[in-house]
Amino acid sequence: MRYDGRMKNLRIFLAAPLFVLGCGESPSEIPAPQPAPTAACAEPLDLTFGTAESRTNVTGLSVAVDAACNIVLAGTTQGPIDFGGGLVGTADAPFAFVAKLDAGGKHLWSRALPLGATFEGKDVLAVDGEGSILLAGSLRADVDLGGGPLGGQYVRANHPFLLRLDANGNHLASRRLPGNLPDDVDYSGGFARVVEGVAFDAEGNFVITGRFVGDLDFGGVTLTSVPQAWDPAFINYKPDVFVARYDAQGGLVWAKKFGGDAMESPAGLDVTPGGDTVLVYTQLSLPEAAGEPQGLYVKKFSPSGDVVWSKLFAESILAGFGGSVATTDDGGVVFGGEGELVFNGIGTYSPAFVGRIDSKGEPVLGASITGDATAMVAAVAPDDNGGIRAVGWFEDTLLLHGKTMAGSKGGLDGFDVHLEWDDAANTVTTFGAAADDLALAMARSKDGARVIAGVEGPLVHLDESFSPYSQGTRIFLRRHE
Repeated sequence: MRYDGRMKNLRIFLAAPLFVLGCGESPSEIPAPQPAPTAACAEPLDLTFGTAESRTNVTGLSVAVDAACNIVLAGTTQGPIDFGGGLVGTADAPFAFVAKLDAGGKHLWSRALPLGATFEGKDVLAVDGEGSILLAGSLRADVDLGGGPLGGQYVRANHPFLLRLDANGNHLASRRLPGNLPDDVDYSGGFARVVEGVAFDAEGNFVITGRFVGDLDFGGVTLTSVPQAWDPAFINYKPDVFVARYDAQGGLVWAKKFGGDAMESPAGLDVTPGGDTVLVYTQLSLPEAAGEPQGLYVKKFSPSGDVVWSKLFAESILAGFGGSVATTDDGGVVFGGEGELVFNGIGTYSPAFVGRIDSKGEPVLGASITGDATAMVAAVAPDDNGGIRAVGWFEDTLLLHGKTMAGSKGGLDGFDVHLEWDDAANTVTTFGAAADDLALAMARSKDGARVIAGVEGPLVHLDESFSPYSQGTRIFLRRHE
């Protein structure tokens, strides 16, 4: 297996302790929204939320922009936080939040979800053409998200949830994706199911992806991932990847899983302008394991669930935080993350990378993003001219294709990279001071402006290592052209 050095980071991700939360907090009152000033869609924006006592999870922080350039922000934090409309949340335990700002950054509404609901995936937020909001998270208790108690037995397991809000933050629909271990499986560990990506198509249908162990009911179709002791040092945890499509009313259209006897991890998904679903995931196979060969898979599905094409980039791997996926206007795909990408005949890119493939799945552009100590690509977007935009963080010195582009001001600094076909045209913007700054999520508005969300340090870790369960203090929100 290549890139063994990344396996340690991957195990940190999966072995990190899971928060056990209580329940009972009601959503805060939602103020009436104000009209969005569309003239401010492309104006620079630089906002921060929270205090030095806030503890916002690195995992789960997500951002989206609607057709009026309003900004929706979601994540999990601990400690009351003010997005401009007064404090929401509690200091008692981590809670999930969602907030909406107008194009100029003015507060429209914000709310905390009940304790027991968290966002543990990477891209947990999407907005449709009408401005309604889809959120995907994890339940650790029976909670009411606005449509009545969702129920469930939470013994050694979480259950995914889907929450739909209208443009004003009012509850439209909520559901739990139930399931536990099959009765005939002797399993001694805890197991998790996490939604790692959500996306709408142009007609309001939506797709989700994630990883799961045990049974999982998507709404009439139950998939099963049997736990495997795939590593003696990492007992009884071997998730499979799922992808599911729902119609605009929330009815299940189809659901699929991928995985063999080894381990699979999704990078995420997106939907092309034509309505096809693009899924990216890593297959980590042991030599004796059944299932697909090891490597990075990119699969395109038609709206009915048929495979349009499937590409394997052998010897490639996404590790750590699992990467990011975005489709292009012509049906191609941009993806990136931590790991190694091998485009045969073009190049090999690591330890963080971005890649672009065309609408047939053929490689067209790749790049290595490197820091002297560390570098991470957290979110990607296509450039209209065939390039790639990427945000993330680095330490000490940032290099593109080995060329020094920027230096850190101290600790971890965020970056905003514009990669072109001509290396001489590549540009980098960095942000950060003596404390850590991590860019975690990115969304594009209709005019091409990008909104970047992340956390400022100092970072708080559950142990001495950096992992997706690390926490920052203040949340930042920036808009760049």
